[in-house]
Amino acid sequence: MKYSLEDTKWGQVYGSCAAVQAAFDRFGPEYHEAILASGVPAGAARALMPLLTPEARGIDFGCGSGVLGSALRELGLLTPLDGVDLSPGMLDMARQTGAYDRLFRANLLLPEESPPLRKPYDFAVTVGLIGDYVPYYVALPQIVAALRPGAAIGFAVETTSTPWRALAKLVDELGLEVASETVLPVPQAKLERQVYHFFAGKMSSRTADRF
Repeated sequence: MKYSLEDTKWGQVYGSCAAVQAAFDRFGPEYHEAILASGVPAGAARALMPLLTPEARGIDFGCGSGVLGSALRELGLLTPLDGVDLSPGMLDMARQTGAYDRLFRANLLLPEESPPLRKPYDFAVTVGLIGDYVPYYVALPQIVAALRPGAAIGFAVETTSTPWRALAKLVDELGLEVASETVLPVPQAKLERQVYHFFAGKMSSRTADRF
């Protein structure tokens, strides 16, 4: 089965998975500094951390340079995360943060080629993935499938690439119980102007019955 890269922001800009990877390998350090300065990782971590214990074992989908892992560690998360990303260059940066245990290079547009994750996890988090590179209808089922019953989840969606009614329907079908929604804008001075909506919540018991 093929999934539409054109349904995402970076797919529309770069046109292929190889071009997206090459771009992030090339401007990874610049992107790292810009996303840190935007405050988006810190805002996502603040929204998710109340749902976690310090010892929770989690995974960061589309971990990039590791800014989310670092932000969660600063707020008291003790266990290093696992991380998945398309770009080897970004994974090298994430490795240097010390906030990650195992890092996997993977193309999440191809679920059949998913890496050997140590699931089920206590929580999953993702920012800068859904709507940027992977459509919501591909990313969310993969993320949910990696979680234990009752696990926490925090996911951001890039608003211009994500149809809201369809997203809400899928969230309901997956049995995700959203506890909070945070608007995380990226100022144009930091990166291309974007707005993320970050949802923090938990898997319900009916989600566990599906996977």
